[in-house]
Amino acid sequence: MPGISVVPTPSSTGGNKTVSISIRDFAPSDTASLLDIQRTAPQAAQWQAADYENLSREPGGLILMAQSGGAGAIIGFLAARVMGEEAELYNLAVAEAHRRKGVSKGLVREFHRRLIAAGVMGVSCEVRPSNTPALNLYVGFGYERSGVRRHYYANDGEDALVLWRDLRAAGAI
Repeated sequence: MPGISVVPTPSSTGGNKTVSISIRDFAPSDTASLLDIQRTAPQAAQWQAADYENLSREPGGLILMAQSGGAGAIIGFLAARVMGEEAELYNLAVAEAHRRKGVSKGLVREFHRRLIAAGVMGVSCEVRPSNTPALNLYVGFGYERSGVRRHYYANDGEDALVLWRDLRAAGAI
């Protein structure tokens, strides 16, 4: 798949940097890099290697990997499942050094592009109310709050906001 040039968002230090990434499907050899990124993202679901490997083999399982440049280091991932006309985004994380540079936007944009091409009508996800960067990302893509799962997160009892995006509406990509 050709590389995708990502337009950056301002970093917390005020700098803007363009990050050139390519997005491709997960391969089992990506597992260690994916887990390294996940460990640096406490807001992300903390899955085991087998969870990702199983998802990648399941019907409808989708894991996208973001690499810097053409075939550079893995700098982010998105894990999801497609179930007929709906999809659920399970996990999304970016390496700490590459956050706030548009990598998450590139992953979500490619995810939406693939879902629309497959005829998927909508996508949902759960997000911690305290995860402001993720909420801003999803709201920027037109996700809307559709519910709350009380005391959803086992490690601290925080609620989960359930977000929904109708992919048939304008602006999904």
